[in-house]
Amino acid sequence: MKSDHHLKKHQPGRLKGGYKEEKRSADGVCHDFNKTGHCPRGASCRFQHIIVQATPALKCDEESIGRHCEVVGAHGQGIQAISMSEQGIYTASLDKSLNRWKPVPKPDGRMELQNDLKIPLPESCYALLFKDGWLLCGMWDGSIIAYSQDGSNHTLQGHSRKVTALLVHAGVLISGSADKDVRLWQTTPGSNAFSCTHTISESMPGPINRLYVLGEHLFVGGVSGLAMCNLQNLTVTKILPPTKPVADFLEFQGHIIVAYTDGSLRVFDPEGTFKSGVKPLPAGPIVSLGGLDSGPRVLVGHAKGQVSTITLPNFEFKTQFQALLGSRVEAIRCVGHDGLFLLGFSNGTLQLWQRVGT
Repeated sequence: MKSDHHLKKHQPGRLKGGYKEEKRSADGVCHDFNKTGHCPRGASCRFQHIIVQATPALKCDEESIGRHCEVVGAHGQGIQAISMSEQGIYTASLDKSLNRWKPVPKPDGRMELQNDLKIPLPESCYALLFKDGWLLCGMWDGSIIAYSQDGSNHTLQGHSRKVTALLVHAGVLISGSADKDVRLWQTTPGSNAFSCTHTISESMPGPINRLYVLGEHLFVGGVSGLAMCNLQNLTVTKILPPTKPVADFLEFQGHIIVAYTDGSLRVFDPEGTFKSGVKPLPAGPIVSLGGLDSGPRVLVGHAKGQVSTITLPNFEFKTQFQALLGSRVEAIRCVGHDGLFLLGFSNGTLQLWQRVGT
């Protein structure tokens, strides 16, 4: 019987070509790139070439940003949306609940978030909108629950999958869903009940993630890119490249900023003309956007808990900071004109931050 001593034993840390073996990590980040900004394996590396800080930050000196407070376990599952009302700040979650929060000053000058209301929901909530006295919730099962300030509640049935986007334009509620449909709803004369008046399904860019109205068009961001729908005839007139998943929208000075899940951003005018762009950010995949008047700045929430800042109006990357480890920044909501903003995370954590710089 031949000996197997002739078989070469695998030497940990070495690969063909002399490169070190990629360091494995549960979060899928290339440790070489994260540490030095360079990976010797280049495009052949099996891990993400993004920057993730080792510890969460309490402040970002470069942007004069600091954290007021953090509510761990604000929800039992991921926070999907944040909305403002006269009564307080509402957060919607996968844990089948709405929570209402109020910022309360502390003696040291910072603020804390106090929970003064919890509303149980029949399903997980993916979209949230407060408008004209209505609190509207987009649900997992495709329904929309409408809470009125007069105490009357209504359930809108029509979508067959989760409702991911809600907005109101010219008195019409517009909803987008993972079922690839956009629906228009209006209240029935003489009552607060809603009825679906139109459904747009042709030429939609796959399951829908975000909606925004700019000029005469409804911008529809989906898993397969960006479509423009004419609001007069409710038909899609343009499909704007690139055909990759849209993460979020933000308006600035009559233009729409489009964030893609690969970490890149593009700016279009109301007619869909491309104006400028930003290559994939060092922090990697984008989940959410927020517009901060202080600066002004675009706040970009990432899949690994980072927040990037982009200066306006020149639309240039400024810096990034680690808001939380191991959790997606699912929602960003800017509060007023004093630099305050909220971050909602996929593990149910809620944070309040403020930028005090000019």
